[in-house]
Amino acid sequence: MSRIRLEGLTRRFGAVTAVDDVWLDVADGEFLVLLGPSGCGKSTLLRMIAGLLGPTGGRVLLDDTDITHTPPRERDLAMVFQSYALYPHLSVARNIGFPLRARRLRKDAIRTKVDEVAAVLDLTELLARKPKELSGGQRQRVALGRALVRDPGAFLMDEPLSNLDAKLRSSTRAEISGLHQRLGATVVYVTHDQVEAMTMATRIVLLDHGKLEQVGTPEEVYDRPASTFVAGFLGSPPMNLVPATAESRGTLRAHATDLDIDLGIPAEMPARPVILGVRPEHLRLTTPEDAALRGVVRTVENLGSEEVAHCLVGDARVCVRGPRPLGLRAGDPAHLTAAPETLHLFDPDSGRRLAWQPTPDPAAAEPEVPLGSPA
Repeated sequence: MSRIRLEGLTRRFGAVTAVDDVWLDVADGEFLVLLGPSGCGKSTLLRMIAGLLGPTGGRVLLDDTDITHTPPRERDLAMVFQSYALYPHLSVARNIGFPLRARRLRKDAIRTKVDEVAAVLDLTELLARKPKELSGGQRQRVALGRALVRDPGAFLMDEPLSNLDAKLRSSTRAEISGLHQRLGATVVYVTHDQVEAMTMATRIVLLDHGKLEQVGTPEEVYDRPASTFVAGFLGSPPMNLVPATAESRGTLRAHATDLDIDLGIPAEMPARPVILGVRPEHLRLTTPEDAALRGVVRTVENLGSEEVAHCLVGDARVCVRGPRPLGLRAGDPAHLTAAPETLHLFDPDSGRRLAWQPTPDPAAAEPEVPLGSPA
């Protein structure tokens, strides 16, 4: 297996910077997911790692060897494309074995290796078929097999499940995760689907406009988002983000129209604007007397085992998610509260996470803006 390092990797297309000074270390055996909206630079970054696109600046290292200008075929990397890229006139066996024939291996060695890979991916009964005779999920497994047969140092996967329906996507996702666990392979995986990222990744890299927004485990990026972008991208529905003012009244509180909530921080500081964040599943219904947020229900979505109520609190739209039935209907008043430990604060100008730090921690994994200083 292999370790991949990116040092200041940059790619410009004319005046547009698609990837902007990315520094990243992919550990040996890691399943790293590049996640972000369309156009954020994740596929461009993957293609530079693969050698399919040259960088404008920076370096790509594979096990401490600089491969920035090494041709793709000479890199110990296997690419799995979104479109499968199978040869329609070749059988499954010949599609899987194609990289080995290109290396001029003996026929018996190719046959043995193809059989081994087919057994791992449950393709043994399909080896004589052509791609047109396969389902979408089977074609994806063939594409994986063609990458796996090379026994590469690392796998690069560019949205490999985006062409599958929901049921196939779920089962193939489990197959890829199981394959990674059995092989201990290094995987760099591109997707815009947060469910894929949260369920498959050992670490997630969130990209926005070519820049790294946050790098961390699925739990870290979900539970402690580094910016309003991360908070608003992850989750379904995403985190509620409400403009407010933080000020001291014995403890710090955030207040806005129809909102007044204790932040649980015993500190003194001047009032300052903030963005208050709280995930829909952390809001709970309460009595009018104990409500920290007061709003009106606009619509209620039935998700089967859960419901999501879309409310208006002042001018802010706020979602509440909980087990069905929530007991809310359109037009009902919504009296809500949340525990202080579930609340998040962000700077309204930079969008970065705020934290109460008397002295900012220079060793913090993600930059946090100090909320204030001790009085």
